[in-house]
Amino acid sequence: MIARWQAVKTGISPIMQNRTDITLAEQLAAASDWWRDAGVDLVFSDAVVPWLADPEPDEAAAPAARAAAKVSATPTPQREPRLCAAALPGTLEALRQWWASADNPFASAAARNLPPRGAEGAALMVIAPMPEAGDGDLLLAGAHGRLVANLASALGVDGGEVFLASALPAHQPLPDWADLGFDGLGAALTQLVALARPQRVLLLGSKLPQLLGHDPAAPPESFSAIGQVPTLTTFAPDRLLDHPRQRARLWRRLLEWTSPA
Repeated sequence: MIARWQAVKTGISPIMQNRTDITLAEQLAAASDWWRDAGVDLVFSDAVVPWLADPEPDEAAAPAARAAAKVSATPTPQREPRLCAAALPGTLEALRQWWASADNPFASAAARNLPPRGAEGAALMVIAPMPEAGDGDLLLAGAHGRLVANLASALGVDGGEVFLASALPAHQPLPDWADLGFDGLGAALTQLVALARPQRVLLLGSKLPQLLGHDPAAPPESFSAIGQVPTLTTFAPDRLLDHPRQRARLWRRLLEWTSPA
């Protein structure tokens, strides 16, 4: 049949189709072409073929597969937050001492832990992400502290009327803010604001609102209050110091924020 088809297609004598130099692959291709030209390009069968069925497991591997399935079906225990809000001190002075102590689960064992400083009822509370790398005995005693002092002075707020705090008690190179939020750092900040009772809060760090329940998908600048305390969010001190345009933009926002309604 192949010889007859090739004779018709190519005009070559059927005798020449008995050549032995035609490979099996060429013969199969010619047969497939012949059936395709005849209009037959599908194979039909009454037998059901489970094309999507999973392969039968190997008998030797079956026990291991069942054991793996059992392990995967076991629920993973949920990790508990490191800090419970109910365990936080109830007075400002006690919370200051706790902030820099080993009782604080966010305290560092390798770096100096610094407590917040300032008077209760301050006109302005400033919360930075963490102490400066070079801070000694006082929080924000370097360039970051001078930036805050200049901002407060421009707003007409005396240095004694500024309450300084940091979310973390010690400097950390690359903190995982999402993980810290899960562990309850936001509860500590909320308690600090509630006990310090400032008139306004300035958050120096775009990650800080997330600790306080702000939607991560929303702009940090849209975070406007901690409880009933008016709050303004801007960039961290390092970025403000490195970008004059951001400082100018912050100044305009501060004027709008503090201007009488």
